[in-house]
Amino acid sequence: MESLGKTDEIGLAPPRRFGLGPSLAIFAIVVAAYGLCAWDRLLAPSPQFHFVDLAHSFLEGRFDTDTPRERSGVTREDDPRGFREALARTEKAGGWNDWAFVRKLTLEGGEVVRGRFPWEGADGERKHLFWTDDNRELKIVVPADLARTCGERGRSLCDEREYYVSFPPFPAVALVPVVAVFGYDTNDVLITVLVGGLNAVLLFWFLQLLVIRGHSRRSTRDNMLLALAFALGTVAFFSSVRGEVWFTALIFGVAINIGFMLAALDLRHPIVAGLLLGCGFATRTPILFCGAFFAWQLFFAGNRWDPRRWREILVVGTKFAIPLAAVLAALAWYNAARFGDPGEFGHAYLQGSAYDRVRDHGMFSFTYLNRNLLSAVLAMPRFSTDAPYVMVSNHGIGLLFTTPLLAFLLWPVDKPKLRWALWAAVIAAAVPGLFYQNTGWVQFGFRFALDYMPYLFALLAIGGRPIGRLGVALIVWGIVVNLFGAITFGRYGIFYYETVLPGAT
Repeated sequence: MESLGKTDEIGLAPPRRFGLGPSLAIFAIVVAAYGLCAWDRLLAPSPQFHFVDLAHSFLEGRFDTDTPRERSGVTREDDPRGFREALARTEKAGGWNDWAFVRKLTLEGGEVVRGRFPWEGADGERKHLFWTDDNRELKIVVPADLARTCGERGRSLCDEREYYVSFPPFPAVALVPVVAVFGYDTNDVLITVLVGGLNAVLLFWFLQLLVIRGHSRRSTRDNMLLALAFALGTVAFFSSVRGEVWFTALIFGVAINIGFMLAALDLRHPIVAGLLLGCGFATRTPILFCGAFFAWQLFFAGNRWDPRRWREILVVGTKFAIPLAAVLAALAWYNAARFGDPGEFGHAYLQGSAYDRVRDHGMFSFTYLNRNLLSAVLAMPRFSTDAPYVMVSNHGIGLLFTTPLLAFLLWPVDKPKLRWALWAAVIAAAVPGLFYQNTGWVQFGFRFALDYMPYLFALLAIGGRPIGRLGVALIVWGIVVNLFGAITFGRYGIFYYETVLPGAT
């Protein structure tokens, strides 16, 4: 039988272990490439330090933060290390972006309510509607309906804001030990670069494990190429060199997701798999849907339902479910303590156009499908004969342009049974995102694909199409395109333009 990676032709035997040498080589190459593209960003933490701030809040035993009230020009003796410098970076970058806040109002009768004005700033009576965190709708006229018994002297208007970080908290939990030492000088850019390099190694290990377990016939050379293609030829490249809360969450999510894949493969480590899937959900909520990879293997061993396996399903499923349920329960308690809703991470309390969309159409809606499909798959750069010759929409470039190697998924050579479990994870994680209120804006490429990109590369591996000249050419194309994004995104605005895609705005 011909080897999928043509191992006989290139003289490489199929792997029997992960391979320390190739792993170190992959890590060195990827971190070097990421570091060179991050360049000046490595000299200081990013201006969007939400996870560092949340980690500091945890160290103080609180869930909220006073940071968005502060300004860099005033210092205090009890300022944490690097705090005012962090504020200065945020102010220089354009201000406070994606910090949630809850209005806490004390009414004239003494009742205290928490919530938001969904139409604040609108004309007419709607601007007085107040949605409480216990699901009531009140009419509150500010300042007429508020008590004036607050403040140090008890004479100020009782209108407070409680600020929160509106992102799942696991990256902040992981950063707690670092923040305890370095404070707000914690370099999230460097950490994201290093985790990005680790992601390439973890994917390589998973691809090697697929061979060891008999799901793939790839050579070590092929698996190295695929791991490098993932790190340098996908949206992982521009995301890994940024730091900043949105991209750090994605890169941390990739690491946890691949860890889950390693544990879940062949149902070998269900307890670890359940714990990691929960941590993945606590990093990037779509990762929870990747649990379909475990579920398919559990319920459809051999790709068929066998009722005689009920005992195995019960035992293995319980081992998987207990740690997962524990993490989900902790997250529900965390959300309820902040927003009165176990399922609310804080997105409903953001401001701006995103909040308007969620208010009018919901977090998920068919209204968003058209523009999300364009952004995810088909969006192309704009080419011109005039400088700067190529421009990218702030909604990003589609996957067919950034990673054309994925086209190999349409013509697999081999069709092992594991492909159904991998495709189940891809579909389960990707489809809900197509109805999500955000395309990923602002981005170079469709960054939300990182939530399921490792599964696509696993499918490339087991699909077995040889990585010949065409495959290498497609990998090189992806690297060149994503190198352009890694260098220009967030630096050279001349290459980017704003556009409105069809759908809700």
